[in-house]
Amino acid sequence: IHALIAAATLASGAAMASSASDPAAEVTGLWLTQKKGIVIDIYECGEALCGRTVWLKKMNFKDGTPRIDKNNPDPALRERHVCGIEVINQLQQEAVGKWDNGKVYDPKTGDTFDFELKQKGEKLKVRGYMGVKFLGKSETWTRIDAEKVNRCSSDRMASNN
Repeated sequence: IHALIAAATLASGAAMASSASDPAAEVTGLWLTQKKGIVIDIYECGEALCGRTVWLKKMNFKDGTPRIDKNNPDPALRERHVCGIEVINQLQQEAVGKWDNGKVYDPKTGDTFDFELKQKGEKLKVRGYMGVKFLGKSETWTRIDAEKVNRCSSDRMASNN
């Protein structure tokens, strides 16, 4: 039994060392947006980071219809529900805790902007901009525990909740 405990301790230590040496591991996970209406799951996608919506406070528009991607520039995507879509892509690491040169899609407008993020502990400072960073808009996102998030599902998206 001591050998089993020792092996488990070594394995957990290796996992911790692996995540400590992998800066993306610190940024990946669930993040609650500043207005607390959306949760974004940031994950590795190849050499970059991507992010998708996994929870919306308001799954439907005020008239009760599903919150679909109605302003998407691609007409073929305008009927998809906003919850579950990829909204961040191509985010490249520049330094420890700093990622830039990404894209962020705003389903409200159908526009795509340049995107950067900087991690400060359990907070992300994110900025969307068009070419010139100082003309952009910043928000602070907060890490959220996965157990507190009722992720979107096809059943929930089809309902009027």
